[in-house]
Amino acid sequence: MNLRAREDKDPNAFPTRQLLILAICRFSEPIAFNSILAYTFVMVKDLGIAEKDASLYAGLLVSAYAVAEALTSMGWGILSDRVGRKPVVLFGLVGVALSSLIFGLAKSYWVALLARFVGGALNGNVSVMQTMVAEMVKLPEHEPKAYAVQPFVWTLGGIIGSAMGGFLAQPAKFYPSIFSEDGLFGRYPYLLPNLVSVAVVAIAVIQGLFLLEETLVKPGSEGENGVINYQEVPAIDDLESIDERTPLRRSAVRTSVSRSRRHMSPSTSRSRPRFAESSLGMAVEHDFIDLRRSSFGTVHSIVLPQDLLTPPNEEQEDEQAKSGERTFNKTIMMLIVALLIFSYHQMAASSLLATYLLDDPAEKRGTIDWIGGLGYTVHDVGVYLAVNGVLGLFIQAVIFPVFVSRVGVWHSFVSMIILYPASYLLMPFLSAFGEPVVSLGIYASLLMQSFCGLIVAPVTLILIKDATPSPQVLGRVNGLAMSGACLARTVAPPLAGVFYALSGSVSAWFSCVVVAVIGAVQLFWIPRRSIKKDDVMVDNALTKTATNESRRGRRGRNSLS
Repeated sequence: MNLRAREDKDPNAFPTRQLLILAICRFSEPIAFNSILAYTFVMVKDLGIAEKDASLYAGLLVSAYAVAEALTSMGWGILSDRVGRKPVVLFGLVGVALSSLIFGLAKSYWVALLARFVGGALNGNVSVMQTMVAEMVKLPEHEPKAYAVQPFVWTLGGIIGSAMGGFLAQPAKFYPSIFSEDGLFGRYPYLLPNLVSVAVVAIAVIQGLFLLEETLVKPGSEGENGVINYQEVPAIDDLESIDERTPLRRSAVRTSVSRSRRHMSPSTSRSRPRFAESSLGMAVEHDFIDLRRSSFGTVHSIVLPQDLLTPPNEEQEDEQAKSGERTFNKTIMMLIVALLIFSYHQMAASSLLATYLLDDPAEKRGTIDWIGGLGYTVHDVGVYLAVNGVLGLFIQAVIFPVFVSRVGVWHSFVSMIILYPASYLLMPFLSAFGEPVVSLGIYASLLMQSFCGLIVAPVTLILIKDATPSPQVLGRVNGLAMSGACLARTVAPPLAGVFYALSGSVSAWFSCVVVAVIGAVQLFWIPRRSIKKDDVMVDNALTKTATNESRRGRRGRNSLS
């Protein structure tokens, strides 16, 4: 039985086929984005920028994409809630291709900057793709693996993109027997890697156009009276007690859920939360719902069943779905702040890396160089980035699932945020050593950064998704999260470049350390509570329907332990 037939037969099966199609779409973006990191520093000098200002202008070139994406990501998320996820994703890919082509043909710095800005403005894929993943997955035990796909694909694309940028930039200089200085790639030394990026994006658009399925559930007109039938769902009063192993009539819940997808009136579709579909009703194949650590997606289900098992009041649910207070609660906002801080220092370090490796040393090797870099070539940078990407793939594919399953989503998030500052401390002191210590030190620092980053990114998205009060607003929540992350990535490269230009390489790296430490301190402001010692961590900002007694019982558990 092929993947499509298996998924059609069992709607709760892991959506391998659709995740693979979406992954191909996602794969094309880091190829285009990461390919410029290897040569941006030398490109801005070739475009007429003075060497003393090159680090700043290189940072601006990298961040232009992110600033435009930050300004438009929320809008793309809202648009995807209205017109669907698929058209927004495909349009974003076209924007990436257009940006890459203009960038490769740029003969002035400002044209290259405009190309990056246009690419970011037309691309709203980050938040929309994450929303599609959330809508594809029906069982909570599938969430860690499903949420890991997008970062995994980004890492894979980053490997190819970084290596491609390092090896294909300036082809007439490095491969004179193949490319002439008077030929097309001699006149446009950075066109070749961008043409390859355009080709990859074109393949992604074509396969997405014909194979990618829409995940947004739209209003339908079928069914008796065009509404959901709630009569088969047991009333909350019929249940003797509710705890983490409360028996549920799975067939009734599933029947109601399946009908809800087919028989919705427009008003019901806009307001009716679908958590029964995404976590509660299909949580396990047994007669109970287990809220233990392995069931990541059952977070909040100890509170939400009352909403799911009672016929809805449209006015109340419209207010709940549309209320900014309910949508962007304290937990979501604090998690977005954590994502913003993480995105800043990660992007700052990424932009610093190529500049630091390419910049000429200001001191002799063997002493700490407070000002200059390590003096490597573009090809060397491509090798470092590619090897780091391979290590990242191993972390994402092998270590991440085991680590998160054993440690838990919340503790994985906390431990990696705390460990992150140490990953930047080694880099500025490498100039005090000779080879092979320098190379080993670079790989050690990159490995630690990859380990922390590849775990923090997906688990943060899982926590944000679990804190969202209704799937109806998941697009805008992810849109705000990605807008914040893009805003951080916008200011990170130029600010890191300013530190590098004004104070030297060591101060630039220490600025990343300081921001990462701030991220660790910010953990104390993220609300959460523990169901049991070894259970998943559940935030307490959404339990507004709980009783006063439960509110009092959790007040003492809000601080970080």
